[in-house]
Amino acid sequence: MKKIKLKLLPIVCVLAAFVITSCGKDDAISAVLPSVTVSATVDGEALASGDEVAVGSAVVLNISVSAPGGVNGLDVNGTSYSRADLGADSGDTSGSLALNITAPTVDQIGNTATFEIEAVDDLGQTSAVVTFTYDIIAAPSPDARSYSAILLAAPTSDFTNQNFFSVASGTKYSSDEVTSTSEAVSETIDFGYYYGSSEEASIASPKGFESTVFSTQVDGWTVKNATVLKTTTLTATEFNETTTYADIDAAFDAGTTDDNGIVTGLTVGTILAFETADGVRGLIHVSAIEPGFESNDSITLDILAQLEATTTN
Repeated sequence: MKKIKLKLLPIVCVLAAFVITSCGKDDAISAVLPSVTVSATVDGEALASGDEVAVGSAVVLNISVSAPGGVNGLDVNGTSYSRADLGADSGDTSGSLALNITAPTVDQIGNTATFEIEAVDDLGQTSAVVTFTYDIIAAPSPDARSYSAILLAAPTSDFTNQNFFSVASGTKYSSDEVTSTSEAVSETIDFGYYYGSSEEASIASPKGFESTVFSTQVDGWTVKNATVLKTTTLTATEFNETTTYADIDAAFDAGTTDDNGIVTGLTVGTILAFETADGVRGLIHVSAIEPGFESNDSITLDILAQLEATTTN
């Protein structure tokens, strides 16, 4: 019997060692908790937690899960996502999710968006909660369109001098070019230039032209736009520093309206504000004047408008 016991002893030891090793391995697996990593983009650019996000921006949270105990699911602010949502199969130890976040709205300005993210594995273990935040701000005002050195000639009796301007297209027109075509040109014109004996250098809306000695310049027009014109106290330096829609709005709102749609007695450095019949606001800087009534007399203008920014000369 003693010999039999001695022979069994190594076997028992081996079994015991196997059980101990096996238990240790299971304990090791169950001890490794799942983990979550988060990165983000806003309108395709990298976004770090705590950064600012403007109203209307597209935010994507890119969430990665590592789970040695098997990927089971994910919770984001109380919303559950399955293993399949993470692109994982049963037994997989990793998965990921690109979560598109609803764009922030104006009524959320000043708020902080907070996302609390937690993963769970097949052993029922949960990860540490990862928090990702961003502050919601107003969308930046877009840059205005700029037209530089627009030369409008003094009107002449043959109606061929280009003394009218379309803000939307950046095109100069003569009265003849408006009336000699079947195209709907008059409705696109926002203001024009004339030089009067007492008014001197003047800017007027097409409707305003009707009450001037140059009323024949708009005879036969299908549409005579009543563009709003305002005088301002802006300097040339301040005009050059004006770049955005918001800047233009501020200058327009602070200006003084001319009810007739005409501003006379312009001098170099004068800044006018305008609003077209289509609601486009802008500024006009008088950069040069060649005074007089002759065909080679003119005014040169720099113009900013609340249109998509493209610098046009």
